[in-house]
Amino acid sequence: MSLEFKPSIKSINIASEDLTKITLEVKNDSLNGKYDELRKLSGKTVLIAVIPETYTYIQEFDTSTKKPITEWIINADGTAEIRKTEQTQLDVDGQGNIDIKRVEKKVDKDLIDQYIMASSTLILPDDVSINPRDVIIRLNDGEDLGSIADDYEMSDSKLLNELEKSRQHFAPFADYWDKHKEDILFPDEAEENDTETEHEDGDDDLENKLSIYPQKGENVSEEKTEGEN
Repeated sequence: MSLEFKPSIKSINIASEDLTKITLEVKNDSLNGKYDELRKLSGKTVLIAVIPETYTYIQEFDTSTKKPITEWIINADGTAEIRKTEQTQLDVDGQGNIDIKRVEKKVDKDLIDQYIMASSTLILPDDVSINPRDVIIRLNDGEDLGSIADDYEMSDSKLLNELEKSRQHFAPFADYWDKHKEDILFPDEAEENDTETEHEDGDDDLENKLSIYPQKGENVSEEKTEGEN
């Protein structure tokens, strides 16, 4: 049995070397209908994974031009890329240092998951070996974390760790996508629209076309391979 809810961490008290007390506070409705299950776990040892509801990334701006140095772009056709702007500002301190402003941006977990689910092409970080879309779909369907981890031949904690790395990696892309959704159409969405137009009575179950790239690098829109399961 697994139980998911969304508390905030109210306090952490290290009572002794062997005892740490963590108080969780739930002010939302995420425990509605789950109290009986929670009571069954009282006094038992449980596995708790702390997953943030928001992720942050830093975007740097050249203060002389007020333009971002690095941009995470989703093109109109759904392909993604990282663009870096060449610096043109003169020396600030005589040593070639550019006057840079660092802006912290926050992205909701649900939005990142939506982007991962919608995107037809994903290039993963070097240290991630899972298909994050597959994991998110199966978790949303209520599948047990342990069985998913077994399929990837890794521990529960490693699976969650790789999923968190994926979410952090795609946070800036999801942020851009959220601000430009009306201008972006992923290839599978375009094909779905064409199919609905040409075959109104056809099969609604279109093939899932996620391409997961093992290749690493800044440009995430170059070549296509078959998706991993």
